[in-house]
Amino acid sequence: MNQKLGKLLSDILAADSVSGTSLIMTVFGDILARRGGSISLSSLIELLSVFNVSDRFVRTSVFRLVKDGWLTAERSGRYSFYHVTEEAMDRFTAAEERIYSAHDAEWNRQWQMIALPSLSGSELMEARKQLESAGYAILSTSVMLYPRADKDATRQLLSKHELNDKALVFEASSCDLSEGNEANLKSLVAKLWQLEEVEDRFQTLLSQFRPVLSLLENGEQLEPAQAFQVRTLLIHIYRRALLKYPPLPEELLPGNWPGKAARTLTHNIYNLVAYPAEQHVDAVARAADGPLPKADKQFCERFGGITLN
Repeated sequence: MNQKLGKLLSDILAADSVSGTSLIMTVFGDILARRGGSISLSSLIELLSVFNVSDRFVRTSVFRLVKDGWLTAERSGRYSFYHVTEEAMDRFTAAEERIYSAHDAEWNRQWQMIALPSLSGSELMEARKQLESAGYAILSTSVMLYPRADKDATRQLLSKHELNDKALVFEASSCDLSEGNEANLKSLVAKLWQLEEVEDRFQTLLSQFRPVLSLLENGEQLEPAQAFQVRTLLIHIYRRALLKYPPLPEELLPGNWPGKAARTLTHNIYNLVAYPAEQHVDAVARAADGPLPKADKQFCERFGGITLN
């Protein structure tokens, strides 16, 4: 075990209270979703042992994920196995497109506005919650705002949450009517999507993981189990920052936005630890019918292409 790297990782863990359900979701999203989506409870416990968590910690966390519809449980003899549900796999796939993308999508300079004039009380609260989870911000009591216009995606979103007959959808574009319009727009976006908190998360990731990259680039050796620990913790922290806001266009972000630097750092570290981390998963993880399948093609395309050798 590389002691220098171990100390860095221990400091990161000490500074960050890791939720069991969130950590397990990272493992399923980063590794298992591209390797069949299933794992035995015993091997999941062994995988997570590098984070010094107890069996009970893991069992309680997967129980919650089953209850919340992310996983299904199966029993085979003395062993328990957990599988990603179809709905959860769709959500993992949607998140994956953002987490592992090589670049930001171009902005069509359009905005989507959804008004919910017929809803009030708990119905309105629930609708706003569902739209916020899809990246929309609350512009006013019953109006939601999103910085892109995609009719098909909006239609699917409203249908999924049974809002088709309750919502009015508008497309809009911002107008430069004054010299301060751009600054005002950026200020509004930062407030609506709480970008100050997101920026702090990215800055924390950069300060924590730049020393990790330096060690790896200097040829420091690490065992597969430690590579798995680095990769999982890196994506865990990066995911929590990135998915706090929708894919906002660069034109709407504050100056010196740390998101690009965080993505580059994450890509560089990920590329260095992906292969040995996969070796650790090969050695430890099991599904109901034996070893996990190898990672699929989409896995190798993450961040524009990673090296598995």
